[in-house]
Amino acid sequence: MKPWISWMSVFILVTALFPAGSNAFAAEEDDAFRHVKRSDPWVEYVVEGEARVFEGTYHYRVKDEEKILAEGWGTASEGGPEWGSFKQTIQIPTCKAALKETLQLELFERSAKDGSEVHRLTIPLRAGDVAEKNDAFRKIQIQEPQVKYPVGGEARVFEANYHYVVSDGHYELVEGHGTASTGAPDWGVFQETIVVPLKRVPINGALVLELYELDGKNGQRSRFHYVLLDQTPWPECK
Repeated sequence: MKPWISWMSVFILVTALFPAGSNAFAAEEDDAFRHVKRSDPWVEYVVEGEARVFEGTYHYRVKDEEKILAEGWGTASEGGPEWGSFKQTIQIPTCKAALKETLQLELFERSAKDGSEVHRLTIPLRAGDVAEKNDAFRKIQIQEPQVKYPVGGEARVFEANYHYVVSDGHYELVEGHGTASTGAPDWGVFQETIVVPLKRVPINGALVLELYELDGKNGQRSRFHYVLLDQTPWPECK
């Protein structure tokens, strides 16, 4: 049997067990992995640049038209009138609007006199170098967005080493490995944040996480455990 046919069979089985809308993201327990759960994921953007703002404090807001998806503040390395560098991580819930290419990022500072918004710079929340600038913000760069999935549980694997791969049913999108708190024959605790590029998340489909260990004799994958990691389309933003 071809490997992809075997994987497709598992993918269909897992997605059938957990239909769209299901909140159960863990598969059955086995002798290598148990109590595996996925916490709420998020879409993450990293924005870098330079700011010249009062006491180095700036604010940001992500909007889908008039709806605010995320907002917060950060601190540059220098306060005005000097230019300071900044690196801001922005987290957006996994909802339909997070997949849009029309999201806007607003950067601004608060007036020291009355707290009003001043020097606002509005730019597309899109990966790449940003040409727009003003008296307070310049040299903005936005990294490729990623979806982060926190997963935790217990593993009983040789020397505490486990491996994983994420598939959309057609392709293996990401792979990695980690270490549990202790090795077999004892059960060890593990925590993993699995990162999938946003552009690889299907618009309408599913992502399945395959946990496994490598056979000590032949290096092949063994003792598999499957978890439904995500299903799309995502729900409407709240």
